[in-house]
Amino acid sequence: MLGKHSKLFFFISFCALIVAIVLASWGFPKIVKRQVQKNVQIENSSKMFEKWRKLPMPLTFKVYVFNISNPEEVSEGEKPRLQEIGPYVYKEYREKTVLGYGENDTIKYTLKKSFVFDAQASGTLSEHDELTVINLTYMGVILTVNGMMPAILGSVNKALEIFFGNNLTDPFMRVKVKDLLFDGIFLNCEADNSALSLVCGTLRAKRPTTMRLADDGKGYYFSMFGHWNNTPLGPFDMVRGTENVYELGHIVGYKDRRTMKEWGDPYCGMINGSDSSIFPPIDENNVPQKLYTYDPDICRSLSVDLMGKRSIFNMSAYYYELTETALASKSVNPSNKCFCRKNWSGSHDGCLLMGVLNLMPCQGAPALISLPHFYLASEEVREYIYYGLSPDKEKHKSFIYLDPVTGVVMKGAQRIQFNIELRNMGNLPQLAKVRTGIFPLLWFDEGAEITESIKEELRHSHTLLGYVETVRWTILVIAFAAALISGVALARSGAVPHCRRNNSINFITRPSKPTSLSKH
Repeated sequence: MLGKHSKLFFFISFCALIVAIVLASWGFPKIVKRQVQKNVQIENSSKMFEKWRKLPMPLTFKVYVFNISNPEEVSEGEKPRLQEIGPYVYKEYREKTVLGYGENDTIKYTLKKSFVFDAQASGTLSEHDELTVINLTYMGVILTVNGMMPAILGSVNKALEIFFGNNLTDPFMRVKVKDLLFDGIFLNCEADNSALSLVCGTLRAKRPTTMRLADDGKGYYFSMFGHWNNTPLGPFDMVRGTENVYELGHIVGYKDRRTMKEWGDPYCGMINGSDSSIFPPIDENNVPQKLYTYDPDICRSLSVDLMGKRSIFNMSAYYYELTETALASKSVNPSNKCFCRKNWSGSHDGCLLMGVLNLMPCQGAPALISLPHFYLASEEVREYIYYGLSPDKEKHKSFIYLDPVTGVVMKGAQRIQFNIELRNMGNLPQLAKVRTGIFPLLWFDEGAEITESIKEELRHSHTLLGYVETVRWTILVIAFAAALISGVALARSGAVPHCRRNNSINFITRPSKPTSLSKH
């Protein structure tokens, strides 16, 4: 009777062990993955959808402007002395409008940003502050014309005096912060001047995004970020993650294009990564070494590199950081060679300087981007400035902390600086004596940190996941222990027949029986 029960107990516990092994190695991970996918996929019923559609908290948009302390001396050939003024702080709200759903599990949407000045966070600074900065529009037009039709440069330079309201004695401008950033600086096109007509006609044909046509059609308004404010961007085509959660957030198209043709190269024209608002969960067995984000304002994707696991808000997260390879010269990162354009500088081809990217192919204007204070850029770039640059990794790096369970960005910052080349041109009075070099205008810090309510949601998710892991391995241990105990009980019950053992020593040493021999 005991043997019969022992056999049944062993059979049941052995089957339970097999089931526990399957659940631990495949079942529980599958269940968790499906539940995570259900919550984070871009679907009306998911918890993530409304947070993705309308960001539940504003981003913090900080702007630092480089005020020129010695403009007269710079015009005479001295090195610039800069004073960083800021931050001018804005609250940045983001909202998406869903336009429809496409094939291959995609969703089409537009993104609208809106900016509101935060006077309290800006402290003593005001949007009405007047600063002296490099005239990015003037240098942009001059460099563009010089590259295309240098013979008419002199007449265009004369026309630009009318364009800027007869206030063009040097390559700098005195401007209110609100006009520089969002409201716009008026540029006059109303005059009987053929060169001015050429400049304004070119703007009409191919207007940079930083230029807004005046309501009366008699000129333009230039601002750095006015085109971002309350203007739908897109449309984007993005993978929803309902079929493969690890493809969630991947941008596969922008303005119905699958590649960006501005760079004239298939590699540099690839659209990779997300729009930075959403990332897929991280498979702990296949942690990506790079994360890509696509930025239409620079017509390319940028990558951040995995730095390892870090603790933030008492939770574990993967930490990624923008490294020098992203904006490296072609000698350091050969893949960047297709982002080069000749003649952007008086002494370089656009690829020899570390940490600088020419936006001419993208924006139609020779603006240059870098990291703030030329962090991770060539020392040669910083040497042009006499005073006012202090690269600091903690202040000027771009990074994200990513929750591995949901792919939520727990904290992140994108920091970009806008520059323009100030080039010596002996035939133009404004540029006859200046030194040639890259001149910074401003940089912004676009940052976000999840709210306390989202932190609590994540902690709750991590806690539940911890419980699931505990149950998963507890069941396996119990099943293994039960199988072990039942096996011992079965052996002791005698229900399993013992195998006779041959004692090899006895077999060898015991006397042999006499062998009878047949006689023939």
